[in-house]
Amino acid sequence: MPMKKLFFAFVLLLTAICVISCSATADDGDKTEDINPDSIQVESVLGLNEQIYLTLTKGEYVISYKESDAEEYALLDKELMIENGEKLDCYILGLAKGIYDVKIEQGEGENYACKVLPDIDVEKQDRSGYAHFGREDGIGGYNNDGTVKDGAKIIYVSNETKNTVTLDINGTTYTGLVAILQANRHMEDPLIIRVLDKITTNQWVATSVSPGLSDYSSVPDGYYESIFSDQYGENLAGLPVWIDIGELDTRYKYATSADGIVFADAVPLSPLMDGNSVTGCMMNMLEVINGKDITIEGVGTKAELFQFGIAFEYCSSIEIKNLIFSKYPVDGLSIKAADEVADHGWVWIHNNTFNAGYSSFWYRINDSDYKGEYNSGGYGDADGDESIDLRDVRNFTFSYNKFFKTGKTIILGGWEYDVCMNMTFHHNFYLLADQRLPLSRNSNIHNYNNYFADCKRGLSPRTSTYVFSEANYFDGVGEAYYFSSSETQGAIKSFGDMYRNTYAQDVVTKVTERDAIVENTCKADWVTDHSKFDTDPALFYYDVENKCSDVELMHEAKDVPSFVPKYAGAGILTRMEFPSSEE
Repeated sequence: MPMKKLFFAFVLLLTAICVISCSATADDGDKTEDINPDSIQVESVLGLNEQIYLTLTKGEYVISYKESDAEEYALLDKELMIENGEKLDCYILGLAKGIYDVKIEQGEGENYACKVLPDIDVEKQDRSGYAHFGREDGIGGYNNDGTVKDGAKIIYVSNETKNTVTLDINGTTYTGLVAILQANRHMEDPLIIRVLDKITTNQWVATSVSPGLSDYSSVPDGYYESIFSDQYGENLAGLPVWIDIGELDTRYKYATSADGIVFADAVPLSPLMDGNSVTGCMMNMLEVINGKDITIEGVGTKAELFQFGIAFEYCSSIEIKNLIFSKYPVDGLSIKAADEVADHGWVWIHNNTFNAGYSSFWYRINDSDYKGEYNSGGYGDADGDESIDLRDVRNFTFSYNKFFKTGKTIILGGWEYDVCMNMTFHHNFYLLADQRLPLSRNSNIHNYNNYFADCKRGLSPRTSTYVFSEANYFDGVGEAYYFSSSETQGAIKSFGDMYRNTYAQDVVTKVTERDAIVENTCKADWVTDHSKFDTDPALFYYDVENKCSDVELMHEAKDVPSFVPKYAGAGILTRMEFPSSEE
């Protein structure tokens, strides 16, 4: 072969080798030089808490990632590349703390381009609190280092696919978000559900005139029309719907399809209101019974559950994060077990936003008809019932959540025999929330670094509840602590709390030493003495040597108003730093 032709052949061979090197599969861990990098427009790259966020100019890409000292890349799922106008938002989730490289590839042949983004610093998340106290296993579908548990099943759900998404469980294919969550009881593997956008359903159309539900003779006319509002789009198929009718002492249960409703059952119900008062109270709740190792997480900034809530019963190891809850008719989240069952718990609810609920229904009081909003503190509420309803739950952490204009916000123990043991509330932002932040019965609670801004009432401890309130900030709160005159009062030890334009009752014990003893009679489970739980390392994450709460971040109360609004709520794409992050 002539020397000139041999030279050009050699050049072509080198070019091919270079292209193959950078366009290799995600199993190729060689760090390569960029090829045509200007063809790939990266607008931003952020190393966050257990995730990386990229913004690219909209296009078709193959994205892979690895720890910088690892050999192999992993491919990013296409579902995590979300179009946003002329941009593409990319979310790399499930990362442990460390330094990462991201490889972006586009095109083929002469149009091939490759760009490597090196040395992206990823931080951990704050896992302080009772959900992780004494627990080696991670919560939900993730390990304690933020990585996905071995064998975990991951599904992606959008409003478009909510009724068609599928998952195989032990050889049976379940279709739709509702069916998959209801079938979780049959799963051995952990389950991660990633919500990509706003998942909607429809409330029933309220009416105070016939025909009502005339197809079902057991339900009197005048409660609900047998249609849904069509304001918000297709229904969430399979979603259970109840109507409680106090006049008949009966709960009527319906199932939804994409197009309408089907009568399912009628069960006895304790009277909701006395005398000749009745209520037509509707509840849209997705039921999960005997589930375990479940994470439901929003992707990005727009993941929302709209006009329905989720009810977990007899479940354990549950994580809910980065979701917006709006216009739920009753509860945004309900988590219930039974007081004699101690292994239901290990719940971590964090980085969510709870907006007000909304219930549109008909009711009658003293033979007078009313329609629409019922907001008198009874068994229905224009803002829904509770944003969070917990009964007989153990080992619970509620952190970095935001409540905005919620009504009856959080209840721990709806009845005097409910038990809610080992509860942590930290770095939550209550903005214009009305009350019950939280209301609690039979509980031991650590409440720290929360920010209460322009709320009506704050903490409301009832029978056999002891609250250690540490370094919270109350700003423009009508009553920082509310004690009911109709129930036995609980006790609150306040250490380092701050108040601005706020009323705080003298019955609260304010101490100047963190380990001061406040006498109380708290036995949350009627057996274990929790009267000094906050200084007992067997019952609490207590640092005996330094005499402090053993948590990742503890701010002075004066710093809470500047810190908490920045990091609390869903859709936060701001990195949270830790003063010390040794593992």
